[in-house]
Amino acid sequence: MTRIESGKRWAIPFLLALLSTPIAGLSESWPMDKVNDSLTVRGSTQIAAGVSGKSLVLKGDSLIELNDSARLTSGTFTVSLWFNPYNLAGGQQMLAGKNRYSRNERQWSLTIEPNGKLKAFLWQNGWRTISCVQPLKAGAWHLATLVVAQDMAALFLNGKPAGEVKLETPTVATQSPITLGGIWDRKTVRQAFHGALDEFSHQPRALSPVEVNSAYRPISFLHDVPKLTAGFPLWDATQRLPKAAELQQASGAKFHVIKKKRPDTDGAKFTLGVGLAWHKEKLYASYAFNKGPENTPTEEAHVKVSNDGGKSWGPPVVMDAGEGDLAVSHGVFLSHQGKLWAFMGAFYAHTRLYHRVHTRAYVLNETSGQWEPRGAVLEGGFWPMQEPLKMPDGNWIMSGFRIGSHYGGPGNLPAVAISQGDDFTKWDPIVIPAAGSLGNIWGESTVIVEDKRILNIARYGKKALALLSVSEDHGRTWTPAAVSNLPMATSKPYAGILSTGQRYLVCTTTADTGGRRSPLTISLSKPGESAFSKVFLIRTSISDQTPGVSARNADFSYPYAVEHDGKLYIGYTHKSHMANELAIVPIRSLKIEP
Repeated sequence: MTRIESGKRWAIPFLLALLSTPIAGLSESWPMDKVNDSLTVRGSTQIAAGVSGKSLVLKGDSLIELNDSARLTSGTFTVSLWFNPYNLAGGQQMLAGKNRYSRNERQWSLTIEPNGKLKAFLWQNGWRTISCVQPLKAGAWHLATLVVAQDMAALFLNGKPAGEVKLETPTVATQSPITLGGIWDRKTVRQAFHGALDEFSHQPRALSPVEVNSAYRPISFLHDVPKLTAGFPLWDATQRLPKAAELQQASGAKFHVIKKKRPDTDGAKFTLGVGLAWHKEKLYASYAFNKGPENTPTEEAHVKVSNDGGKSWGPPVVMDAGEGDLAVSHGVFLSHQGKLWAFMGAFYAHTRLYHRVHTRAYVLNETSGQWEPRGAVLEGGFWPMQEPLKMPDGNWIMSGFRIGSHYGGPGNLPAVAISQGDDFTKWDPIVIPAAGSLGNIWGESTVIVEDKRILNIARYGKKALALLSVSEDHGRTWTPAAVSNLPMATSKPYAGILSTGQRYLVCTTTADTGGRRSPLTISLSKPGESAFSKVFLIRTSISDQTPGVSARNADFSYPYAVEHDGKLYIGYTHKSHMANELAIVPIRSLKIEP
């Protein structure tokens, strides 16, 4: 097909075909001035000024479903939507789509990409895409229009052509409804949008470029956008963040099994949260263990010990199996002054999950090999995620998060606990506030102690971006946790400072894997710098270098790390396979070359 400046304007034959396309059916529109019988809201909305009248605001954890819309957008059609984005650093955000991934229902999408630009997706036994080069503006109104014909589709932004793509087969309507602001899949909001939405329209024909342009009118007024982004970057913006396939392998990495995958002889149906510690030349690993489902009263804290640097492991020792309705789960270690401490998350049985979450302390009896309880040392919903770190003021800081549903607090926010000197039975919990309008948070966090300044890096929740908060007074007060510029999987992260002076973060960080917990990566800074500027690959899901799990669905959940004798020991859970494993990476292989 002949084009005039491909990607910039429609081909003349195609334009003539559009103008001659007969109208089949009637156009339909859904105003967003209020929630009415034509809409189903999954979550909550707010009212704000719109393009004409009012609009509906989504806070990044809700979506709008168009009732009786599954029958629409088959063959030839045009859809358009007014949108006002509040957060252009919020990862991939769905403006409108007709997909339900778990049922293999994929048809089309309009998204805001992590680069802050508009993109269209069309299913052709694989996604065909149209990318817009024009950047979007937070707080401003934009009109996105997708025109689909039998053999061609085109994307328009604010009435102007943004690009086009050839279609091999006509689009066929899926059984899923059209949703705005996210995809509703398995009773979960996916790819959630943060901002305002106004009128969505559907026409059962392909509009001409002239018609698309005539439907647009500039909107001058702006929305006040809540401050969501962190004050300084976690990722060095002068460096390109690599895609998964572009990652450089950390050389010399070795892999070992801590707990075998199912079916193991221990009967585990759940495990998570490896904690690691070197103590008197032995490597200790703890983890949650359950013969029942996750977060139920049968959860136990287990420990294994390796005498050969992680190559082989002894039998599991039950640190605490709980009693009655008490369950003890995963946590952290601290080796200090000849004693090995453990701080474990715990909860009580209840019809609601995470009831009366608290932290319990234990000390290893090295004669008997058993763990002696010191009781609950932190109440109020605090769950530890990183071992205590010594601060220059003489106190220790332990990072985690506060599960607030039973304590009257807002959300499951990042939190830290500060010791009273070397007394590890007395801690002051400090909940880190969140920037306004972040929506739902699951703030499992880790800290980097830089003298009196401390960085707290937290999981956002369902969004694949790291949250960042900063303290300048030894962890006593914090800037609100805000969205950083670092993509990060929706898993607990782990960070620290290597002996080289490099800051590091273990999780999954790439330009294209979103919330998936694979591959396992380590982000690094240059010595003495705070911003990460290099990402190394530790391992992929399918690997011939490991004696453990190698499978397409192998995930790397809840990583943990400890440096010892020139190596970084990284523990992680294959949650999908009920296995805990270990990677050992030479520190020299993590050097950033100029």
